[in-house]
Amino acid sequence: MLPSLLTVAQGLVALLSLGLWLMLVAASLHVLRLGLWAFRYPMDDPAPPAMDDAALPKVTVQLPMRNERLVAARAIRAACALSWPQERLQIQVLDDSDASDDTVAIVDAEVARQRLAGFDITVVRRMERRSFKAGHLDYALPLATGEFVAVLDVDFVPASDFLRRLVPHLVARPSLAFVQGRWSFLNETESVLQRVQGLILHGLFLVEQAYLSAHSQPVQFNGSGGVWRKEALVRAGGWVGPEAENTASVTEDLDLSYRVRLLGYESLHLPSVAVPTELPESMAAFRSQQKRWVRGGAQVLRSLLVKLMTPGRSISERVTMLLHLTRHVRQPYLALALLFLPLGPLGLVESLFGPPGGMLTAVLLLWLSLAVYYGAALRRIGRSPLSAVLLGPLVMVLSMGLCMSLSVELLRGVLSSRTGAEFVRTPKTGGQKQVTVQYRPVFDRLARIEVLVGLAYLLIAALLLRRGDFLTAMGFAGLIGSGLLWVGGGSLRIR
Repeated sequence: MLPSLLTVAQGLVALLSLGLWLMLVAASLHVLRLGLWAFRYPMDDPAPPAMDDAALPKVTVQLPMRNERLVAARAIRAACALSWPQERLQIQVLDDSDASDDTVAIVDAEVARQRLAGFDITVVRRMERRSFKAGHLDYALPLATGEFVAVLDVDFVPASDFLRRLVPHLVARPSLAFVQGRWSFLNETESVLQRVQGLILHGLFLVEQAYLSAHSQPVQFNGSGGVWRKEALVRAGGWVGPEAENTASVTEDLDLSYRVRLLGYESLHLPSVAVPTELPESMAAFRSQQKRWVRGGAQVLRSLLVKLMTPGRSISERVTMLLHLTRHVRQPYLALALLFLPLGPLGLVESLFGPPGGMLTAVLLLWLSLAVYYGAALRRIGRSPLSAVLLGPLVMVLSMGLCMSLSVELLRGVLSSRTGAEFVRTPKTGGQKQVTVQYRPVFDRLARIEVLVGLAYLLIAALLLRRGDFLTAMGFAGLIGSGLLWVGGGSLRIR
């Protein structure tokens, strides 16, 4: 009996190892293909069609916020500084703040000042906070007088020509539901974590979404930094969706992006239009943001899966959307790998066979591919691609460190009821270091377990070093142990 069970265990570890190897190789080839495309083709966005001021349409700018006293006034001033005829610009400040700080007073004072300056600006407040940001955007939409609606989160500081570079595309192409720019970052160089975050998002906006847009494939609206056709918003059932509370997602932007695509609308991503914003400053805040994005993506998958499988749009479009919505299924596999990866090197289970070239080869291939992918993104904005070679391994380390918490969020999004899904916002500080408790991220108790597992991997690495298995020890300690300690340990500090 025992030899039989041992053989089964050996075969299972071999299959799981092969699956992990295949996943790493597939991910490497995917990002390598995108990176080579971005290196080959320059960032050449279509120029906005020329429009006289007399022909410019009415635009509504929506500024959703909740208890953001540190950045609220800045966001309002930036919206009023947009280069657009004042009589054709409406600004809605969607303030969901409670009495826990003085955001309401700050907003009211700034709005009063701008109204005296001649702006059509109002504060839109609601009695009941339902469906979070999406619900407030929908609540204010009937009050929007613009043909087009720009959405700017409270931490975004757009350039004055933001509307002039985006809106003309919508006027010229009635098939477009939205046009968006890319995010740039006001605080990217303040820490290693923020540099890695910036690199990841540069890859998303400058390579992946640029590629999809250039090939007329579905592009996700990123929640802020873009302009919508109001007609498309109404036809799609608004931000919350036609089934209201039963489908409310914590990533309403992704949900709406695919709903309008299924109605036949197109989208345009302009990476040459940079919209400055803030990156989360702490690991706890970054972790909270990533958990929301993963859970929301799973919620949207559950909501739209049947529609995406139904013929109507082209196969390539439906496959693109499905692949995007299922991209985080790798998280549980990475979490499972934490259990089976040490068994072979520690001699607890002797694998029947190993993947071609071993796991180290797959990791090195992924490093090379990430260097090309992120290097192409940096090259597109005039930076040296070489820094991607140094930061690429940190992207892998961060990914391993997050796999446990993101696995939990993925399962919560797929299995739990979407009604009442909690929206945990990412704190915005406006560069101010001394903040109150309202602006601290929510503590995740899983962080303690991540620290313990990280320490266990350091112990495993020490045992492997004593046996002379230097490469495996460095991989376990550097790629896995340090990642779990970075994410878990960093999340224990929530200030």
